[in-house]
Amino acid sequence: MNDKITRKQRAEQLTRHAILSSSVVVLQKHGLKNFTMDKVAEEAELAKGSLYRYFKNKNELILSAADHCFEPLCEDIRKIFASTISPIEKLEQYVAASYRHTEQNKKLFYDIKTVLLTQLEKEFNDRTSGYWETIDIISQTFQDGINQNLLRPMDTNKVAIFFIDSIDRAMIRRIITTVDDSAEDDARELLKIYLHGLAL
Repeated sequence: MNDKITRKQRAEQLTRHAILSSSVVVLQKHGLKNFTMDKVAEEAELAKGSLYRYFKNKNELILSAADHCFEPLCEDIRKIFASTISPIEKLEQYVAASYRHTEQNKKLFYDIKTVLLTQLEKEFNDRTSGYWETIDIISQTFQDGINQNLLRPMDTNKVAIFFIDSIDRAMIRRIITTVDDSAEDDARELLKIYLHGLAL
């Protein structure tokens, strides 16, 4: 019986994942204005009615698809911070991965920018969200750096918020405007500011 429940739950997870992945493809192909449940169902090779078993309406699906866009980055972040490299290297790789992810998805993120802002507001106000989870991880990384005499003492939680918010703001700028510098250059410059400060 438990095996059947597990198989059923696994099948539902796979279907939900297929719907979200198909939603992202539809957004990439057609943009937000032309996003429809019919197109998602066709892309996912499911009956349209099946979508409503997982998502109440189109808006809920779009919000979930926007969230789904960040899954590859979240997976990269988990791997980076679970590794045994130094705290400084973790921060370097985190910033580089964030910029790289934005650059790779720039057109999609531009098309769904209003959805992303709604998602951000939701994340800021939900203490169990990925935003706050990442702050906890960065805060702990700062603390590890302090303990290893690599970083000066600081309010790690507050600085983690500043750190993540400055990266997010820089990524938003890359999404909505034309930026001449490469993502790698911007990532390096931002990290220099945090690690070495502005003063001589």
